[in-house]
Amino acid sequence: MERLKSDLESLGKIGKDPKGGVSRPALSEPDIEARLYVIEKMKEAKLKVYVDQGGNIIGLREGKVKEPFITTGSHIDTVLNGGMFDGALGVLGGLEAIRELNEDRVQTKLPIALVVFTDEEGNAFMPFAGSKYFAGLIDKSTLHAVEGKYEKISFGNALERFLKRSNAGVIERFSSTILSHLELHVEQGPILEVERKQIGVVTGIVGVHRIWMNFNGKQAHAGTTPMNMRSDPMISASATVTKVREIVLGRGKDLVGTVGYFQVSPNVVNVIAGSVRIGIDIRSLSRNDMLEVGKEVIDYARNVSEKEGVRLNYETYIENPAMCDETIVKTIEESVIQLGYQYMKMPSRAVHDSQVMSEITKIGMIFVPSKGGISHAPDEWTDFEDAYKGVEVLKLTLLKLAGS
Repeated sequence: MERLKSDLESLGKIGKDPKGGVSRPALSEPDIEARLYVIEKMKEAKLKVYVDQGGNIIGLREGKVKEPFITTGSHIDTVLNGGMFDGALGVLGGLEAIRELNEDRVQTKLPIALVVFTDEEGNAFMPFAGSKYFAGLIDKSTLHAVEGKYEKISFGNALERFLKRSNAGVIERFSSTILSHLELHVEQGPILEVERKQIGVVTGIVGVHRIWMNFNGKQAHAGTTPMNMRSDPMISASATVTKVREIVLGRGKDLVGTVGYFQVSPNVVNVIAGSVRIGIDIRSLSRNDMLEVGKEVIDYARNVSEKEGVRLNYETYIENPAMCDETIVKTIEESVIQLGYQYMKMPSRAVHDSQVMSEITKIGMIFVPSKGGISHAPDEWTDFEDAYKGVEVLKLTLLKLAGS
């Protein structure tokens, strides 16, 4: 456990934010420093290390046969002023599991690959940039042309900046067959802690349906414009915000809906707004449920806007839900029971690289508790003892899947 603790603490110091958290946007200078740290640790663990054209770091541990591979891993990029465990535990926990296999002198039948995916958070370039490239869902030229959000630099140029400092091998794409992918992660929610469970066995990862709505009215004086002569986008936008909650609660299903983004222009107290933009986030394990709720919200926003004389336009983004493989879920369960830990089956309500990996292979996820359910914040915390329990489950599950 001490080695894992040391790695997490060391990585957590890279990109330390003055506000108290960690800021490592993908392929930024802090992220590159973190990547170099991980590559060095991989090499110390006798892994053959490569970087592909999606910026993904891939550490290979040989098996008795050349393929198929069992992969594990996560990401080390963070949101701005985020926490030190999100993603990092999946990478460093996977590394620790492999180191212990080495120390136990276990040669698995199947080879194992530890993968560090690029820009899972999407703050720097695009969500799941690395895993989408790894899975073949985006081509090199398209990805390399994406312009940065955090820095004014293309993905391709940012990657080249990293490759010049990396002493890993460079490959176009990982081309070997992958039998299954496992990801260890902090829960990022309060359920395991509240239920007093040490391990969460993930059954599926929710999808996300995001709707960005622009309500355009007529900017005017707040005092001199009669109430019946206004085109006020704040009215239709505010009504839509409350309607999202009403629709989701009325469904009575395992859905969540949030309006976490609200931008008003000109945002002045004595001016009727000219435009309002809101961001809606709908999540479910059912794609159909997400789409139905989204349609209902859009229809409502369109109707209320017409009544207010407001113009509505919108764009949508969908990340499909992914179910974990039943055999892998059962294997994780067996590992937890063998180790004697308390566990529960649960969905992941946050999105992960494993979601993308489900497009090309079978997936499984292991959760450990998050203190207070806090994540994406400086106060994000998981006790190191709990984190190491997750590593033990990951190690045993890797052994079962890779064979000996």
